Amino acid sequence: MRRTGVFFQVKERRSIMIMRRAIIVAIFIVVALWSHAPFSAPLSEESITEAQSVKIYTEDFAPFNYMSDGGLTGAGAEMVRAMARRLGHNGNFEVLPWKRALKIVKGVPGAAVFSMVRTAEREDEFKWVGPILITHGWLYKMTGSKLDIKELDDARKVAAIGVQAGGAAEQFLRAQGFKNLAALYTPGNALQLLANERIDLWEASDLVMEYQRKKYNFDLSDVEPAVNLGTYALYLAFSHQTPDFVIYPWKQALEEMHRDGTFAAIGRKYGMTVPDDGDDIAPAPEFEPMTR
Repeated sequence: MRRTGVFFQVKERRSIMIMRRAIIVAIFIVVALWSHAPFSAPLSEESITEAQSVKIYTEDFAPFNYMSDGGLTGAGAEMVRAMARRLGHNGNFEVLPWKRALKIVKGVPGAAVFSMVRTAEREDEFKWVGPILITHGWLYKMTGSKLDIKELDDARKVAAIGVQAGGAAEQFLRAQGFKNLAALYTPGNALQLLANERIDLWEASDLVMEYQRKKYNFDLSDVEPAVNLGTYALYLAFSHQTPDFVIYPWKQALEEMHRDGTFAAIGRKYGMTVPDDGDDIAPAPEFEPMTR
């Protein structure tokens, strides 16, 4: 009888363990499905109201977001404004120097900034909605330059590499031990600095370079890419203190723009690479420079 009792106790414990494992697996599956599901469920009035009150910051940096005679424009500005319109947000974005905008958004809930490259270093500092734009990064030099630059390490030997102050490229290159970075707080004339030999190399996206080339009347043959820095996604980044229920309406608005073609239309208007619907481009594991 004692052996039989032990047998049934062991059998009962095994049954309990199997049941617990089944419950854990079921919970995991539900959470996984929920986390990948589109944010298309009806939103609460509180969620929408809080989403409408989010303070949004950006910088003056063409062609992503920049001031014109008609106010703030650019690919990023138009994309985020279209999202805001769907939420009933007033679409008023404050334009500040990039470092100042980052400092504000990092410190308070209910704040966001665009257009920001999503990097491994920034991953846990913000909450991400996007991508809203895709672009490609390079180190550029003037055609005819005597610099022999074939890979990133070669860039260590030049006197000055122009990078966006506070941008992801500056963060990455400094972490890699680069001592020859020239932080540009007003990068809108960086191509002129390159042409006038104030900097030897310029880190920028292809879209920024093309915009400045046309603005300052340089020929396509005057500038050449030296080192490919990769393809990266730009996002609307919320402060980490912002509750998820405030961010969900913004995600849902972007999903709606994917579905009805608004996202693709804005992207193509500015010559941007348009990711496939539903793509969520995670940060690359090693090198995520770019300008923002």
